[in-house]
Amino acid sequence: MEFDPSPDDFATMLANRSLCWLRAGNGRTALSDATMCRSARPHWPKACYRQGAAFMLMKEYEKACEAFADGLKLDPTNGEIAKALREAREAAKNAC
Repeated sequence: MEFDPSPDDFATMLANRSLCWLRAGNGRTALSDATMCRSARPHWPKACYRQGAAFMLMKEYEKACEAFADGLKLDPTNGEIAKALREAREAAKNAC
């Protein structure tokens, strides 16, 4: 990331690296990359999805719901985000 990518390319790299951290089970670092991704490209549903996934991994279900809901507002027809939001709401309910 030391070369000077465009903002969209930078956001894509952060989203991809966030996914790698998610798969490695490192929620905090995944969240850090996802949050930077959302800052770089705030109207990109995938950035919201990555952030929500990181919150889910850390069992911060309410925050995951917020991130997924933000993504769904940006792309109301995105079935993957809608499913993730349902799962986050269910997890939040069960955590109480």
